[in-house]
Amino acid sequence: MLRDESAALQTKLAAESKLRTELQCEKEEIAERLELQITALNENLGTLRRDLMQAEISIKEHEKNNDDLRGEMAVQEATIQNNQDERRALLERCLKSESDVERLQAKQLEMRRKLDDATAAMHELGRENQNLQIISTQKMGRKWTSDEEATNCMDCNKGFSVTVRKHHCRNCGGIFCNECSNKTTVLASSKKPVRVCGTCYDETKK
Repeated sequence: MLRDESAALQTKLAAESKLRTELQCEKEEIAERLELQITALNENLGTLRRDLMQAEISIKEHEKNNDDLRGEMAVQEATIQNNQDERRALLERCLKSESDVERLQAKQLEMRRKLDDATAAMHELGRENQNLQIISTQKMGRKWTSDEEATNCMDCNKGFSVTVRKHHCRNCGGIFCNECSNKTTVLASSKKPVRVCGTCYDETKK
């Protein structure tokens, strides 16, 4: 009798150890994927910062050129009043330079928006990583309740019978009646919706 109980306990412990190992592996895989995504976003963030810096330098250069052109045009107007062709050419260059400044300013605004979006995405990934780590840690501490341990629903306390069947919650491992575990949701450990109790369903929807 003791040997049978010992063997059953060892089997149960092995199953729990295997589940804990699988959860740990899943946690590490999720963390690795998130780290790769964060690294890619950081690289994009660095590229956008460099492009933004280059655009700002280019804008300053164009603004300086624009000022130089305006000064040159003023000198030409003061010294050569009748040279309308040259004045017209200088005016056209000035207008083109102003157009280039406006285009670069628009590009700077667009790159700044992309930079803000990338920063927000990185922060969101960080929050998701933290939530997944919390959920994974909570799961590793939860126990899968055996059928023999439960005689009543762990929510409404209804007694199990031939007509009142037992159902495991795939998130917390508890045993519930059909009415208390008739909801399904997608968990980190499953790609398809699985049966969960009402409490776990509410937790996953927060």
